[in-house]
Amino acid sequence: MRRLAFLGFFILLFYSSSAQSDTLQQQSLDSLVQEVALDSLAEVFQSDSLAEVFSTDSILFNADSIFQSNTPLDTGRLQTTVGPGQPAAQSDIETTVNYNAKDSIYFDLKSQTISMYGETHVDYGEISLEAEQTDVDWETQIIRSVFVVDSTGSKIGKPVFSDGKDIYETDDIVYNFKTKKARIKGVITEQNGAFMHGEQVRKNEKDELFITKARYTTCNLSHPHFYIESSKLKLIPGNKVVSGPFVLKFRSAENKSIFTPLALPFGMFPQPKTKVSGVIFPSYGEERRRGFFLRQGGYYWAISDYIDLRATADIYSRGGAGFEVASRYRKRYTYSGSFSYSFNRTITDDVEGGAKSNDMWIRWSHTPETRGPASFSASVSAGTSTFNQNNNLVNQDFERSINAQFTSNASYRTRFRWGSLSLGARQNQNIATGIQNITLPDMTLNVNRVNPFKKLTKNSNSVLAKLNLSHNFVARNELSNAPLSRPGFNVVNRDPKADSTLEFFSEFDEVLARGKIGGRHTIPISTSFTVLRKFTISPNFNYQELWYPRELRYEYDEELAGVRVDTVDTFSRAGSWRSGASMNTIVYGTYFVKGKRIEAIRHVITPSISFSYNPDFGDPSRGVFSEVQVDSLGNTRRLSKYEGFTFGSPPSGESQSVGLSLQNNLEMKIRDKEDSTEFKKVKIFDNLSLNTSYNFAADSFQLSDIRWQARTSILNRALSINLNGSFDPYIYELISESTSVNGDRTVVQRRVNSFAWDNGQGLGQLTTVGANLSLNLSPNSFKKRTEEEQEEDLQQNQRTPSIFEDPTVAPPFADDEEIEYIRNNPDEYIDFNLPWRLSANYSIRRTKRGFEDPRITQTLSFSGSLSLTPKTQVSFNSGYDIERREFTTTRVSINRDLHCWTLSFSVVPFGRFQSFNLSIRPRDSLLQELKIERRRNFLDSF
Repeated sequence: MRRLAFLGFFILLFYSSSAQSDTLQQQSLDSLVQEVALDSLAEVFQSDSLAEVFSTDSILFNADSIFQSNTPLDTGRLQTTVGPGQPAAQSDIETTVNYNAKDSIYFDLKSQTISMYGETHVDYGEISLEAEQTDVDWETQIIRSVFVVDSTGSKIGKPVFSDGKDIYETDDIVYNFKTKKARIKGVITEQNGAFMHGEQVRKNEKDELFITKARYTTCNLSHPHFYIESSKLKLIPGNKVVSGPFVLKFRSAENKSIFTPLALPFGMFPQPKTKVSGVIFPSYGEERRRGFFLRQGGYYWAISDYIDLRATADIYSRGGAGFEVASRYRKRYTYSGSFSYSFNRTITDDVEGGAKSNDMWIRWSHTPETRGPASFSASVSAGTSTFNQNNNLVNQDFERSINAQFTSNASYRTRFRWGSLSLGARQNQNIATGIQNITLPDMTLNVNRVNPFKKLTKNSNSVLAKLNLSHNFVARNELSNAPLSRPGFNVVNRDPKADSTLEFFSEFDEVLARGKIGGRHTIPISTSFTVLRKFTISPNFNYQELWYPRELRYEYDEELAGVRVDTVDTFSRAGSWRSGASMNTIVYGTYFVKGKRIEAIRHVITPSISFSYNPDFGDPSRGVFSEVQVDSLGNTRRLSKYEGFTFGSPPSGESQSVGLSLQNNLEMKIRDKEDSTEFKKVKIFDNLSLNTSYNFAADSFQLSDIRWQARTSILNRALSINLNGSFDPYIYELISESTSVNGDRTVVQRRVNSFAWDNGQGLGQLTTVGANLSLNLSPNSFKKRTEEEQEEDLQQNQRTPSIFEDPTVAPPFADDEEIEYIRNNPDEYIDFNLPWRLSANYSIRRTKRGFEDPRITQTLSFSGSLSLTPKTQVSFNSGYDIERREFTTTRVSINRDLHCWTLSFSVVPFGRFQSFNLSIRPRDSLLQELKIERRRNFLDSF
């Protein structure tokens, strides 16, 4: 009896110590077995005296009376006993099991089971289980958790099972530690953005789920707004979800299921952030000109994790057809890009005899992400001039539909120890005029600047030490189908097509004949030194040499009374040089205002004076220019053998010019209204500049136009104002004027070599003046900014941050792949956190020279957004043609956040591109194709 009492005391002491010590918590039943012989323990278990102490083969601990709440009762590596007097067998449990309960734990020593009550918690490696009630059988290694129902009928403590990143909310779960299999009832689990509900679920050792009566959705509510319902569903983690026959259902306001006609015999849904090949279903509708259609049907091919391919086609009942091939690719930390090619064959019968046109458009974007010495980038957008008129996808690309000018470029750059090399191609296309300009290739070779005398002088600040030179070589080939300019005299052998715009591809031979190819070497040499410690003087010398594979030769034809211009294929070169020097300094001035809100006014003046000289390389003795007779009266003109070539000709005429420049920066420092100890900077003028030049070598009109510019901003830099203009310092003399029947006024005048101020006209005539006002308003525009933030704004030149650069507007994305998706699909992101935004840009320019009537051009564009509610936003984009007094292409969009759905509606209410688009789709990118769309573009029937 004494031995039994001692053993009972030892067991109580063991459990009491395990509740208070982290070290003793790592001891468990195997520690007890090590202290007491197994045969003695078996004898104790069979003794009636133990039953008197411990309540019949079990131990009951009340967590509230013995231990503190949520204190682990027992942890450790558990062993099982096969019978009295037999050695203990090692359990299959591979790591420490931690468990606790808030209410109580019931430990049955004979059956080796534990029953826990009240906010139970079990940890086993990456597995954790929380529930109101949990039973553990150490012999079978099975754990089961359930909820309980309170007096009101509510479920308390529903089991939540976590296995790594996978979380399952259940009604009842049975898990086997050995086989790692589970049987679950009433489960809700989230798998990387997808939520699955099921009545019965089996989980195998591969973490694959087999769900019966399943609901698959991206809505995170317990009663989702929509779901795909299937009798059977299999989840392969990180791969896909496969279902049997399924149907799409919606939830009504009364939480009732609403059936839809969308049902299929089987389904396969990719896990988020993975690409899976599949069929793309087309949209249908009717157009006025091409009839009924099926659009954008095809196939998506997920080639690999680095590249994909999308091929779609269109077909029309009146014979038209089209297709598009698009691909996206990315190599992490190296490059990324996208490519698409669209072809559209249009057949219309709304004109006599019908009409056919073949249109194509190619788009390519390649962005390097490497930090190495070499990089390649490309941005291509080009196609036929009638593509926008006939392309059925214009409504999806609003900017392309209203733009007539497109540019493309591709470049390769690499760096060497001694310099850099750049190879590029550029294309400029105006689909309104049909004119294309292509530069291919465009090569630039730069040799780094070197200081040849730096090591020969002891003083590193001397003139010789700072003397430096470099070399730049540019080679370029330009192709254009634009009409050739007229030379101003009769060319007897002028090309008959010279005044017409060529078809770039069908008449490529003529385009190639008009091509301009050449090279230019530039060697700049410069140095600098300081005078009187305040003035910096920088002498410079620049040598330039032109290389061409051809040249022009002129000959007057007496019989035809014109000039014959012949192109001779031969290597031709011409050199030129110029020299000069500049001097500049900086003057600071500060005026302190005492006792006022304005603390100080600071004025920064940057004056500069320069001198440049270049000889007259237009002298016929230098072999580039020649005096050519141009008419029967014997009049001559000085013409260059490089007339109209890529880099032109060496400068004609001697120049001895002095340039004057004056830049001003004016700002003031004012006290804060609310805190007199705080100050902020206010820019009066970011820049106020004035510049001109005077050519001493010219025989007349030595002074050039006086140009000025002023730039400032107000309203906390929300409104930017830019003013510029120029004065002509000479006067004009009216010779004659006339007015046509249409009221057009024609003026014949001449410029007189006499200064305006000598004739009482001040600085001269204001020939050009322009203003540009840019307004960007949002709630952030009225926030107070510190001096550091204001300086940062100036350094970034008022660059508007993107949603990924400003954390106050960036969406809380989980990873880089979501951000990449928004970058590729910017129209699908709506910032509902921004209550409103307004942007407007207005520019006006007035030109008048002499007695001519002034010409005024004005442009106005504006855009903005307004959040009517926290989930509803209206946005617009428009402009106004002031000359025609009509609005430009206008688009209004409405976006509504429907929790797990997004509703978007956009309309172009008037104009040539009148159209609308209505779309309802899930917010999560996993089910982007599960959408309802209704669209009409400007070609469709309304």
